[in-house]
Amino acid sequence: KYAFEVKTMPKVCGTPSNPFPVKIVASAAELPAAKDTKQVCGKDASGCRLAFDLGKSDIKTVAVKDNEVLESMETEWDVTNPDPQYHWDMILGAMKKTAAKLPRVEAIGGSATGTVSGNSEATWCDIFPNVPPDVYQEKVVN
Repeated sequence: KYAFEVKTMPKVCGTPSNPFPVKIVASAAELPAAKDTKQVCGKDASGCRLAFDLGKSDIKTVAVKDNEVLESMETEWDVTNPDPQYHWDMILGAMKKTAAKLPRVEAIGGSATGTVSGNSEATWCDIFPNVPPDVYQEKVVN
């Protein structure tokens, strides 16, 4: 019943070789305490900024200069491709094409479905489903 969680959560937690225990509890009182920390993010987009969002069907990129959108693009890609170099080339290409609309890039921000460890390692990403685990570890995490 919980095969997806058992398979996915070790990767999400950055421990792909360790089993992930799944336990059914009778009440919420039995759950561990929450460990969320609020992060305050700015609302100002002054300067020259590049943003990206890695989705299941496309890469969205936006170039913003002093709070004004100069360019917004969607680039189709094949997330089922098992080659990490393909993904790198597609993401970098989309970002460079959009960044060309800016006189310079002072900040880059992005989003993707996945997790980044405290050591800034991309321990898991749901948008690369066919990249074999050992190749993902070698080419993406390390």
